Amino acid sequence: MTLKLLSSSNLPALAGLDFQFNYNEVYKRALKISQILPQETSKTAIYAENAPEWIFACYGTWQKGATVIPIDAKSNVDEVAFVLNDAKPEVIFTSIENEKNTQDAIQKAGVNTKILILEKLFENVEFPEQPENSVIERNYKDLALIVYTSGTTGSPKGVMLSFANLAANMNAVIEAKYFFEGVRVLAMLPFHHILPLMGTQIVPLAISGKIVFPKSIAPAEISAVLQKYPVDMVVSVPRFYEMVHANIITKIQQSKVAKLLFGIAKLVDNMKFSQKLFGMIHKKFGGPIKYWISGGAALDKKVWSDLQTLGFPVREGYGMTECAPIISFPRINKVKMGSPGQPLQGIEVKIDDGEIIVKGANVTSGYYNRPEETAQSIRNGWLYTGDLGYIDNEGFLFITGRRKEIIVLANGKNLNPAEMEINLQRQSADILETAVLMYEGTLRAIVRVNQTLVDQLGNDAVEEKIRNEAILPYNRNSPMYKRIIKFVLTTEELPRTRVGKLKRHQLASYIEKGNTTQTRIKNPEPETAVYSQLKSVLEKQISLPVDCDVHMEMDLGLDSLGKIALQCFVEENYGVKVAERDFEKYQSLRLFAEMVEKNRDTAYEGILKKVSWADIIKSSTNIELKKPHFFHFLTVSALKNLSKLLYKTEYIGIENLPENTPVIITPNHQSFADGALLMGASTKTQIYKTYFFAKIRSYIRSGWFRNFVNRSNVIVMDINENVKSSIGKLAKALKEGNRVVIFPEGTRTKDGDIAEFKSTFAIIAKEMKIPVIPVCISGAFEKIKVGKTMPKFGSKIKVQFLKQMLPDATESYENFAERVREEIDKVLQKERCI
Repeated sequence: MTLKLLSSSNLPALAGLDFQFNYNEVYKRALKISQILPQETSKTAIYAENAPEWIFACYGTWQKGATVIPIDAKSNVDEVAFVLNDAKPEVIFTSIENEKNTQDAIQKAGVNTKILILEKLFENVEFPEQPENSVIERNYKDLALIVYTSGTTGSPKGVMLSFANLAANMNAVIEAKYFFEGVRVLAMLPFHHILPLMGTQIVPLAISGKIVFPKSIAPAEISAVLQKYPVDMVVSVPRFYEMVHANIITKIQQSKVAKLLFGIAKLVDNMKFSQKLFGMIHKKFGGPIKYWISGGAALDKKVWSDLQTLGFPVREGYGMTECAPIISFPRINKVKMGSPGQPLQGIEVKIDDGEIIVKGANVTSGYYNRPEETAQSIRNGWLYTGDLGYIDNEGFLFITGRRKEIIVLANGKNLNPAEMEINLQRQSADILETAVLMYEGTLRAIVRVNQTLVDQLGNDAVEEKIRNEAILPYNRNSPMYKRIIKFVLTTEELPRTRVGKLKRHQLASYIEKGNTTQTRIKNPEPETAVYSQLKSVLEKQISLPVDCDVHMEMDLGLDSLGKIALQCFVEENYGVKVAERDFEKYQSLRLFAEMVEKNRDTAYEGILKKVSWADIIKSSTNIELKKPHFFHFLTVSALKNLSKLLYKTEYIGIENLPENTPVIITPNHQSFADGALLMGASTKTQIYKTYFFAKIRSYIRSGWFRNFVNRSNVIVMDINENVKSSIGKLAKALKEGNRVVIFPEGTRTKDGDIAEFKSTFAIIAKEMKIPVIPVCISGAFEKIKVGKTMPKFGSKIKVQFLKQMLPDATESYENFAERVREEIDKVLQKERCI
């Protein structure tokens, strides 16, 4: 069988602001190059930026019957020499700009490769005549490409792709209906990478499409060429979409009218409506574009969601060079946020020990000159991708990380740095990019900021700004094992491949050369009794020696539970009520101790009382709980019946709930209806004997919610007020034989995944020896999603009460909380895959 790559015709093929070529002209130039190439040519390399000549060289090579080896135009001499030495092409096409590098690389590699300068190929050349309906086609079994991977974790490898591999992927993406005859695409990514090579060159040219070239990837240049030549499709990487998103959202945030329009668009949730509403934005791109394709790495869900609201139909795919390249892609009307869709036609995908493995006609035969590495990656006909993920019950693929990039901690926990980087970057608009790595046994972050910001504020001020606006908020919402202990600032771009992937093996050098932490003169410790006492308590909380002048949260890792313990100790021994906001104001132990010393009540002089969680819970004896109000039963019953009416809720494991003994119920938090959904399995008596634990929010402080809380079995904790009393009320409710419902995540999920479990429930469970019932709620996130005005009524939701759990006698609170979270997560992942 043969693959038709290009057919001659008068249809437009290539266009830029200062050039146009039809298919006849492309064919003639490719034919001429095939005649120029030496007879013995089996392989050619192309080392140049995107240009029509790049395409002429590629198709000329194929017309000759040879293999193409694309090389990144930004590669240095050593990188080019590596490819030349490994693949040994007889000819290398290059640009005038890269000619010197090419000569040096040939010398360094010790090869006899012939250089052809692209800009000079057609000087004083007469093009050959061609018969009508001429085509460039190749046999399926022939080797089409050797594409060297970017080498994000080490040396690059040459992936061998046959024309059969290309044909399989081409046919699959055409079947998915994104590509069609005459499709117009924007070529903004470099052709040396397989995604743009296939998506913006090979596939369009095979179906009489049109390729539009911007002069550069600068926004003004892209806008200029799109005004002249509108396109149907843009293929790019997440960093491009992040840039587009940031530029638009920044302007929207500056205008009340624009913010209102954005809110309306989110409410209406209609693509055509958004495109009309934000018509001025789309006009800069030559009008609404049918599809904005993202690949190469995961796209931030918020970026995806906001662009959809703005009328940008973003579609995220998943693939790799070894698969030519697409593995999965959303079908036209079947899109799930966070998923790169379902496997393409003819491609099998399975999960083996958490790893995504692939089989299909698009999969490479192996790595050039690397039989051992080929054997490691391709086993029994399956390609082991190195990516981690799962397939949900509708066949959608979800990527959770890259095996080689996962950071494994000493306690066995796995961290996905890419996920942490996205969350960290969201914290501040001043952060241009971030990288997370393990360095000398601690989690570090590299934070890139604009040089202008450093010039305006100074390095120390910027460091403090990033610490307070980004690192601390990130750490407060992350489990201890995910917290950033140290960070460095840089104004240099982080090392990335041309499609935006971090070269992680190069990151350590940024820590070594970019550490902004200055050597600090250590001041003498305070000699007051208050300081010594607080230091002793703090060291017990964090299990580390304490420096009096470092940041208690950032440098010592003081978490929310540690703060609560410190609050209780200070109130019990010095009569000072400490609010959460005080930890932000008095960040070091020196400042904190000075504040306590200044405000202490002298009536509390005397024997120092040690305060433990057991003491706090025991103190609940004198606490009076509100008697269950009929309003509580009425409201909960109404919500329970309403949820039954609106949703098809299935309850599993109700037998695991004890009838008349106290228990802590810990569900994952998927939607605003979770409380009502839980109560759907309760009798009238159980409703009266169920208390809900809630963290105070602004809307609970006043109005209808306040009245509801005051008349309901709701225990509210305000960390800025009386924390001890809140925990005491929880303990009292359990002592009286009631059930307590605690959502350990503290807030609803924004992406469907389960966040860190706060340890409050674990403390009470361990100190009071109260069993915990983990609850898995599934299906509610997709149907009653945060930010969605209208839930999907009639949807199926499942509530599963799991078996009771108790902490071990020597188990830490944090470990038990994580163990409960993992039990729920196992069930949730299983539900996704049914």
